[in-house]
Amino acid sequence: MKRSVSLIFAAVVFAMLAGCSQKPQTLTQAGAPPSQAPWMGANPAFTEKDWKVGDKASWQREIDRRSQNQNEYVRMR
Repeated sequence: MKRSVSLIFAAVVFAMLAGCSQKPQTLTQAGAPPSQAPWMGANPAFTEKDWKVGDKASWQREIDRRSQNQNEYVRMR
């Protein structure tokens, strides 16, 4: 009886400790290669109509517009 209780307790402790581990997180970029500027390449299915590939100014305008759309103060005015 004591052995089965000990095994159950050990299994519960092991399961709890397994939940505390963290998977390694790596930054991957699916669009442009890391040696290329972000405005130089993109999947055409995910581009905005006002953004032209290779144009840094239009890329920056789109990034600014997207960030303003996430601003609750600006959205609710």
